[in-house]
Amino acid sequence: MVHAAFVVATGGACSDNKTEQALVGPTTEINTRLLSSTVDVRGFWSALFAAVAAGGAVRQACEPALLAAGCSELQVEQTAAAVGSRLDECRIAFQARFPKLRDQLMLRSGPLKDRWETFGPGLLIETARKIWHSSPPPQWWPETVDCQLVQPVRGGDGGFDSGQCRVWMEAMLTDADGAVGEIFRLAYLVTQVAVGRHLDATLGRAPSSEPSQPEGFGSGTHRRTLLPWRLGCVPVVLAAGADLEIFRADPLPIRAAIKLWRLGDETVAAVVEQWWRQWGDADAAMPVALKALHRMLEDAPSRSGPSQRKDINQMADSEIDH
Repeated sequence: MVHAAFVVATGGACSDNKTEQALVGPTTEINTRLLSSTVDVRGFWSALFAAVAAGGAVRQACEPALLAAGCSELQVEQTAAAVGSRLDECRIAFQARFPKLRDQLMLRSGPLKDRWETFGPGLLIETARKIWHSSPPPQWWPETVDCQLVQPVRGGDGGFDSGQCRVWMEAMLTDADGAVGEIFRLAYLVTQVAVGRHLDATLGRAPSSEPSQPEGFGSGTHRRTLLPWRLGCVPVVLAAGADLEIFRADPLPIRAAIKLWRLGDETVAAVVEQWWRQWGDADAAMPVALKALHRMLEDAPSRSGPSQRKDINQMADSEIDH
């Protein structure tokens, strides 16, 4: 429910008009209350999702999510009560829309589960081989990754939390794009969990006093690196799938994947495609190649701003030391 409420609350592209109409009223009231309390709207929804994904009840997760999003301790109790009431309305509306949600999700998970059991392990092994030239760091892959499925409201979506070894995906019955199967989205998300764990091991967790970037919606883990791992791993996963003949495509559907996974605009996708043509077969460590991608993104028309190349050089050197 929280994922759907967040999409509606933030005006995201929603493929389910009935769910959108059912949730627009209470989510609008929640956002109004958040703004009046100077709470970061996206930060609240993200923290709430992370807490619920970890097994917490929505009501109990309200206060910590509000505090994480900047709510004053003097206002948090009263704000949590008001927001919790509106979230109850969201839950009731969502349950009325999907009264057999658990059964539906089990049914929807079948095709992806079957393909993952057949191709997933090999796809991950080949992805790691490409990133690290057949020598991944010790314990690169976690022993287990928790995959949670949610009702589709965006025609395909997903996220991850490397600190909790968790990924989440919309449970699509069929691939949203025939050129980029959902199995590759899942492999990409699991790879991001491995990347996050590697960054924690090499760079350390970012202290609360240090500016850092959250991994994404629904994650409580922050990243200190400036290297564009999120973008660089897209062609790596696709190339691994092509090498294993899970699909056939020349060139790789890099632009389609970046658009489908909402990782960047057309300009960003074109840069990543050009970068892969130049670096895909290069005998270079992944952090070094990602440093080049960062520079190419800086030079792209949509990526103007002060240069951070000195920091990038330092980050790349640190991340090579595995």
